[in-house]
Amino acid sequence: MGPLFWLLLLLPLEYWRAYHYNVRLNSLLVSRDSEVQQAVAEVFDGIELRTQDDSISALDLIGRSHFDGFIIDCDGIERGSEIVAAARHSRSNRKSVIFTIVSGKTSVAAATELGSNFVLEKPLDTARLSTYFQSSVRQMEMEHRRYFRYELSIDAEVVRRDGAIISAQILNVSDGGLALRLLDRAHLHGSVTLRFTIPNAQQTPLTAVALICWSRGPVFGIRFFGMPKESGAAYAEWLSSMALV
Repeated sequence: MGPLFWLLLLLPLEYWRAYHYNVRLNSLLVSRDSEVQQAVAEVFDGIELRTQDDSISALDLIGRSHFDGFIIDCDGIERGSEIVAAARHSRSNRKSVIFTIVSGKTSVAAATELGSNFVLEKPLDTARLSTYFQSSVRQMEMEHRRYFRYELSIDAEVVRRDGAIISAQILNVSDGGLALRLLDRAHLHGSVTLRFTIPNAQQTPLTAVALICWSRGPVFGIRFFGMPKESGAAYAEWLSSMALV
């Protein structure tokens, strides 16, 4: 890890709280331990924190919702290890950051094998939790941008491999791709080239090679496959600006 990483860890907690609040990160705490709940609420102050104190509700929520991070009291709640595994393997949360708290029943190695990014032991060391939290900020932000889709309406052009140009309307965007509606009757499959103008102050033109992932009538889901460096930087900056709104 480079010097920038360690410099970021020295930033005050208030910075990270404001950062989280701005990008609207969210996390799920699964614990019935009041001391754990209080410590996590203090460290994660400034972002959306949802708490569940039973395994049935937690597993149900994990199966139908997305969270950028999880804090799971593995040994303090029934089926705790199952909750960790469910969070890591759920379709919506497989890349989320998982903090696991153990107290003897589950080893640090076992928690890591279940998919935990960070493992803490009871009694919970708030300073260590804060350090882990700060070091995970960037990863949670990336996960938020990967998963979250911003709804909008932008004109675009889709260029098929045979050279046909099809007018389209972008419906939403995310870090990894977007959804669009074709304005002309056409069939898309495989790879295409996408062209549109980012509605920023510079009106930056963007070109990307993309893969068709799914379709429902005239609406197609597209995953980015390749993008020029300038387009990629402008697109990332645009998404970041929308996250701050």
